[in-house]
Amino acid sequence: MQPDTSQYPLLEDVSEVFRGESAVAKRDVHLPTELDQETRLLSASLELEFLAEVGALVYPDRVLVGMRDVRWFLRASEPSSAARLVGRARREVDGEVSVFLSVEPVVTGANAGHEEGTEEPIPVCRAILQFGQTYGPAPWPQQQQMLAPKSENLQNGRQLYASVGGQGDRVPESLQVVSWARLCELGRIQGGLVHTRALSKVLPASRIQVAPAALEGALHLVKWLWYSFSGEGSREMAISEATWFRMPRRDERLMCDARLSGASSGLASFDAHLLGQDGIPVLELRGIAMASLPTEDLAPTLPRLAWQSFVKSLTPR
Repeated sequence: MQPDTSQYPLLEDVSEVFRGESAVAKRDVHLPTELDQETRLLSASLELEFLAEVGALVYPDRVLVGMRDVRWFLRASEPSSAARLVGRARREVDGEVSVFLSVEPVVTGANAGHEEGTEEPIPVCRAILQFGQTYGPAPWPQQQQMLAPKSENLQNGRQLYASVGGQGDRVPESLQVVSWARLCELGRIQGGLVHTRALSKVLPASRIQVAPAALEGALHLVKWLWYSFSGEGSREMAISEATWFRMPRRDERLMCDARLSGASSGLASFDAHLLGQDGIPVLELRGIAMASLPTEDLAPTLPRLAWQSFVKSLTPR
């Protein structure tokens, strides 16, 4: 029995479903017309929503409670005009589904009768989805720890490693700076997020799997945080673990707290927590890996932290 595709708004063509085992679904490479009139790829959060809807075909009677080992693959920014997103889901163990999303060419013309084209699929992203009967209990907000008084003389990042067996001279300066920023609460950004009404029209609240608006907002805050340090744009590469405690309510304002947890050689890692209006966690994201995208654009950059000035003060002379 084919599922009601209206319950999965991003899945235009559900070609295979074996409940509790596997599923395959497809859509053309474009956003729903209600969101964007231009033909372009889905955003990172909508790609995960697509993955989750494919996974939900395997467990339609359960809720998505988590993701792990999320990975995006490098690919060309502009696919061919005739292409489609294809999601393939497979049960790994009870309650866990691996989903792989790729871009595949649409065969037209003389080859239209053949089921498979000669071009190889382009991988987009993959993830392990975790489904449960109900959401797990949300942890109460942790009490703010009393921070020890900090010295007025911040010195430089290398001195943070003075107690580690005298190995400070061997620690890359980029990691020294990141540790210094974390110690001084500089590698942190907070912002309020609101579910967009345009998205509500396309994705009914009853069928949202990953809360795309909240997830996209968290990823944007992470990008702004990294931009304030590096002056470069960035793209999502991976998420180690995501845990949902409930779905955001319609028009609910969420508070997102994102923190830098490490960086090296153009790569950065972040954690993000989204809290509801009651202050209880709604979504936790751990190990958000971002890759810097250096730009050759000579246009004036947006205002950002005077990163170079205090990096200079940290650099050993």
